[in-house]
Amino acid sequence: MKMIVLFLFVFISGVFAGNANSQETKVSISKNNKPIREILGEIEHQTDYLFVYSEKEVDVNQRKTVNVSQQRVADVLSSLFRNTNVGYAMEGHNIMLMAKTTQTDAAQQKRHITGVVKDIKGETIIGANIMIKGTGTGVSTNIDGEFSIEAAAGDELIVSFIGYLTQTIKIDSQKTLNIKLLEDTKTLEEVVVVGYTVQTKSAVTGSVAVVKADKLKDVNTLEVGSMLQGKVSGVYVSGSSGEPGQASKIRIRGKGTLNSSVSPLWVVDGVIVGEDPGLNPNEIDNISVLKDGSATALYGSRAANGVIVVTTKRGEYDANKYSVSVNAGVSLLSTGRLEMMNSQELYDYQKSWNNQSWFTEELLKHNTDWFKEASKPGLYTNANITYTGSSGRMRSFVMADYYREEGAIKDFTLDRFTFRSNNDVKFTDRFTMSTKISGSLSRTDSQQRSVYNTYLYLPWDFPYNEDGSIRSGQEQDWRGRDGINDMYDLQWNWSRSKKLTVDGTINFNYQITDWLRFESNNYIRYISNRSESYTDKRSRSGQSDKGSLSNSNSLLTKQFTNQMIRFEKSFGKHKVNALGAYEYTRHFYESTSAEGRGIQPGREILDVTTGIKSIGGYKDAIATQSALFNANYDYDNRYMGQVSYRMDESSCFGKNNRMGHFFTVSGGWNIQNETFFESLRESVNQLKVRVSYGSLGNTPGAYYGHYPLYSSMMYNDEVAYFPSQMGNADLSWEKCYTTNIGIDARFFDRFGVTIDLYNKNTSDLLYYAPLPNISGYTGQYKNVGAINNKGLEISLNADVIRTSKFQWTSDFNIGFNRNRVTELYGGKPELKGLKRLEEGRDMDEWYLREWAGVDPANGSPLWYTTDENGKRTTTDSYNKADRVYCGSAAPKFTGGWMNSFSYKGFTLTANFDFVYGNLLYNQSRELLDSDGAYADYNSMKLKSGWKRWEKEGDIATHPKAINGGNKNSNKSSSRYLEKGNYFSLRNLSLGYSIPEKLCGKLGLQRVNVSCSADNLFTLTPFSGVSPQLSDSSTDGYAGTIYPLSRRIVFGLNVSF
Repeated sequence: MKMIVLFLFVFISGVFAGNANSQETKVSISKNNKPIREILGEIEHQTDYLFVYSEKEVDVNQRKTVNVSQQRVADVLSSLFRNTNVGYAMEGHNIMLMAKTTQTDAAQQKRHITGVVKDIKGETIIGANIMIKGTGTGVSTNIDGEFSIEAAAGDELIVSFIGYLTQTIKIDSQKTLNIKLLEDTKTLEEVVVVGYTVQTKSAVTGSVAVVKADKLKDVNTLEVGSMLQGKVSGVYVSGSSGEPGQASKIRIRGKGTLNSSVSPLWVVDGVIVGEDPGLNPNEIDNISVLKDGSATALYGSRAANGVIVVTTKRGEYDANKYSVSVNAGVSLLSTGRLEMMNSQELYDYQKSWNNQSWFTEELLKHNTDWFKEASKPGLYTNANITYTGSSGRMRSFVMADYYREEGAIKDFTLDRFTFRSNNDVKFTDRFTMSTKISGSLSRTDSQQRSVYNTYLYLPWDFPYNEDGSIRSGQEQDWRGRDGINDMYDLQWNWSRSKKLTVDGTINFNYQITDWLRFESNNYIRYISNRSESYTDKRSRSGQSDKGSLSNSNSLLTKQFTNQMIRFEKSFGKHKVNALGAYEYTRHFYESTSAEGRGIQPGREILDVTTGIKSIGGYKDAIATQSALFNANYDYDNRYMGQVSYRMDESSCFGKNNRMGHFFTVSGGWNIQNETFFESLRESVNQLKVRVSYGSLGNTPGAYYGHYPLYSSMMYNDEVAYFPSQMGNADLSWEKCYTTNIGIDARFFDRFGVTIDLYNKNTSDLLYYAPLPNISGYTGQYKNVGAINNKGLEISLNADVIRTSKFQWTSDFNIGFNRNRVTELYGGKPELKGLKRLEEGRDMDEWYLREWAGVDPANGSPLWYTTDENGKRTTTDSYNKADRVYCGSAAPKFTGGWMNSFSYKGFTLTANFDFVYGNLLYNQSRELLDSDGAYADYNSMKLKSGWKRWEKEGDIATHPKAINGGNKNSNKSSSRYLEKGNYFSLRNLSLGYSIPEKLCGKLGLQRVNVSCSADNLFTLTPFSGVSPQLSDSSTDGYAGTIYPLSRRIVFGLNVSF
């Protein structure tokens, strides 16, 4: 198993070295003044151990007294031979007793030995024990898996770590050791990254989920956020568009804020990046998702929405390796269950009500499929090369990656080049330095094609003249609204953007003593964006301005530093790890934009435009400084406790409340390590209980919420300013208090389950409250309310079948969340578009006119209303219908199911994700299912079970179609609310690894070929493009957006 390696190393092993079994086996002995031989025999009787010794060196007839109950064998032996010349060493099921050498002889022979301990895959092992056999002398490996020890020729080093088989190394003339430990699959334990620390999974007291690199890259995308979809309980991932390069929306345990960001905090290699860092999946080693207060506590004011911790790959010592992978495939358009009418279907639909003079059967001469005209198989390419290895005291990981994705809709293309170099240099045994440099350069071309228009164009219109030239849309026989043919404008118009991102990190690590270490972590980020858009004067959209050109440029710089001191020490069965740190973050952003009109074709420079259409600019800067403390205590791997405190000072608040104070306490109990549980360990391998409580924080979505602000406008060709935002010097932190209770269990070394119950209360909500017009301001930021999220998360994993030739592993997760607004400003409900906030209700509830169906007598639309007597009745007047709560856009539960099947060299994986209980507002139906309101737009086909009213007495779902619309039937109401439930096959992949012997003959280490497919099917009642996509700013709105694509990809990976 790969070990997570991060610069923040806190694990240090116990004083005595031994294998995993020796650290766990316990005995109960009561012997008074008995020979050592008899005591050793009792240990052999109660355990599987066998003692090996020479009676010439060990006096086993000496009498001793031992009275212990459920003590570890190692502890009994240490007490038994204290103040004697007898030493011992445990190796497998053997315990060797021997005479110790004299201090004088040892001193004459000892010399300095250094080395590194790694697993079979070349990953360094943190906290491995290195003991000199027969002595009490031992050390542990540091964060880089390295150690140094004084030993003499002839000494034997016992190297051990929980979860690995113990190895014995005999010292002769060597001064440097490279040690590899084999996994002990019975006891191997995972290491996870949790809030500036690295802990064994059994010691974690918070709610943490780990997703490793091989689980991430099962979906062919450049967007890391979407790779988490369906993989972690309580994490809901949705998209805003299927366009290449579009970011996902991630919600961890619901939404707990109104105006602040609801996105999680991203941390990369110990650096707080903030927003999604846009990493390349090939540079990621693993991701930890921190969900509760205990896990996220040390990020304090940044962690109210959860934390995503990314660990990038690092080099390996003495394992120089190159890997090359090439993936190529094709993307195919999928519009889900939305089907547009063809020419005949649209004619049949409109013939009963379209009385315009041009509406004749002549229209049927043309039957244009506008999606077919706009789409094509989009080529997908990803090429990657990596190097990992070492030279002397430096180890490196270097990666270069090229990614190109052509959209399944024409004229959408993304190109991105990514580079990363991670280097670790060990100058001395105490001082190390790490550098990380990464960057990406991307270009996006969209060519101004309107996906929206593609849905609306009439099939009666046709794009080309008989001579093959493109029609403009201004022809007399063009029937579509606005008289625009995108294909005509696309001959000249274009839009493109470029983005350059550079990240640099330098870390210093100095081991002051064996138990005290100083770390310095320093980071800078530079992002430059440039966007251009050209509209030719020959195009329809460019005629009014006689051509236009717009340019916008932005620059973001971010600086981060963390200076930390760590304490790590073991006292027998007691382990204490603590840290204290100072942190500073600075963010600076500026942008400029300009648009000119009146430009000649071929002269695409702003300087040659004849007039200014618009000009703008913006700057902002924020800073945060923090002090933090954390302490972890572990007794005998049975009882764990943690306390954390963080103080933040942010420029986002006024002088009265810049300080935020956040804390957490947590505890854990490994019940399986108790004496009374020993008889159950064969069937219940793990049973741990976790409890945590803590506070977190959040800052305003606007950086200057505490300041009075002015806005600008043009008046008589002069710039004028007017007050817009009222200041609030008392604006304070949004606070989130979380409680989490969790259980981790594993049965028969095959089936695992994790269950978490949580309750999250967010108070002092940051909200932009509107002010009366008479005040002269539009609004003011205030702390005005509270929200509660509570839920249940369940994760199951199983080795369903585990034989030498065939393996089937399965992972299933599900997360339930309930959201409630518990307090609002003034206790008054607040309208937010088609939703309304009210105390006691879900913050994502729709507040709409309630659809009552169709009047069978005349086909009129009906809505519910309340009459003067308070009775619920119906009306055909849209304006008389009253608005009511109609359900929520938030899912009741989300989850995923992942399966992997392996047979010899073949591996088949199938990953599913699902959502249930949310209602989506299908905004596209206002236009495409409008009952005649838009005769010059195409219409969607009616779904199975839908029926349009045609004659008196019809029981129908759709009103009578009338030219211009039927009494506002297509206005917003619960009519267009649809269930957003879905069950999707996210990815299906088949791979084959060529046998190692054949690879060896070819001079290669590994060769793998694969074929995978994304988005193969989605089962859903939703009639729109996809229930997985919604508006980028507001959850639950689904419109005429760029649809998802099905993708088939073939891959080749070679290591040498």
